[in-house]
Amino acid sequence: MNDENRKERMNVKTFTNHVLNGLAVGIVAGLVPSALLSEICRALAPRLPIFGVMLQIVTIIMFAVPLLIGTAIALRFKFNPIQIVSVAAAAYIGSGALSFTAKGVLVNGMGDLINTLLTAAAAAGVVLIIGDRLKAFAPLLLPTIVCVVAGGIGLWLLPFVRKITLAVGQLVDSYFALAPILMGILVAVSFSVIIVSPISTVAIATAISMSGIASGAGNLGVVAAAVGMFIGGVRVNPIGLSLSALLGTPKIMIAAIVRKPIILVPVVLNAAVLGILAVIFQIKGTPISAGFGFSGLVGPVNAIRFMPGGATAVNMLIILFVFIILPFLFGWFFEWLCRTKLHLYTREDYIENP
Repeated sequence: MNDENRKERMNVKTFTNHVLNGLAVGIVAGLVPSALLSEICRALAPRLPIFGVMLQIVTIIMFAVPLLIGTAIALRFKFNPIQIVSVAAAAYIGSGALSFTAKGVLVNGMGDLINTLLTAAAAAGVVLIIGDRLKAFAPLLLPTIVCVVAGGIGLWLLPFVRKITLAVGQLVDSYFALAPILMGILVAVSFSVIIVSPISTVAIATAISMSGIASGAGNLGVVAAAVGMFIGGVRVNPIGLSLSALLGTPKIMIAAIVRKPIILVPVVLNAAVLGILAVIFQIKGTPISAGFGFSGLVGPVNAIRFMPGGATAVNMLIILFVFIILPFLFGWFFEWLCRTKLHLYTREDYIENP
């Protein structure tokens, strides 16, 4: 497809879908390896050094998320190689993943995913505007133009976007002062929605040092979103995509959610119930487990670690019910209720890429 045809067919909806779908792919590719292997590798590393190396590898992949997001978004636009690497580089610049200090360069994890999204979108826009005007000079000039313009916009926006991310975290943190049951509901519901947005639940939980029952409730909110997106989408999406939403991250369904936000209703209802269970069964965790749900067994492993007696038969049974059996039972019930009885949406509304 040449640039002229691409411009003719490009509109706000198509542009937004490309950006959101690319965001989801980049996040899944970067976070799933760490989610699946990090806890296992961390537990086995003291005994078998090879698992320490594997832990470093999946951590590096996670830190590369801004580059992966930029690449995935550029591929959605069917850009050529020089355009793809230009968008990827600009996205990494705007992510804020690197900080320059007097002692050298510091890596700040994945940076800010919201700002990565905005920067990558700006970079894609710059590429579309330039089109093929540079002709043979594109390899020389395009990376510089895209990185300086879009990357510069991203760096300018970064402090403001970080304040917004922190404000979201503080809003969740303010729930902690409320009654425990209400707090569990609010935190679980908040995280069930945040996990399917461009905002990083891990970043928020880490920023406000979320731990204890608050972390457990947030963790179960992520579980509710993963289960809800799997149950709703498994009959209309490829099984691999549905399993990625369940075992990896439900962010992969972000495009479908933007098109039809009401499909989040059963997720929110399920999260509210699981938030209550987090308080009743004293499900606790760390900032990391609050963001990963049961991906890679991060949530269950941390929950067991904080339970009195550790991995006893009773505690294992509680974890099985709270993390797997009950989320699926309530998830199926609420999805069936909202779709077939309340007629809030149709099954086809879960299609990720219509």
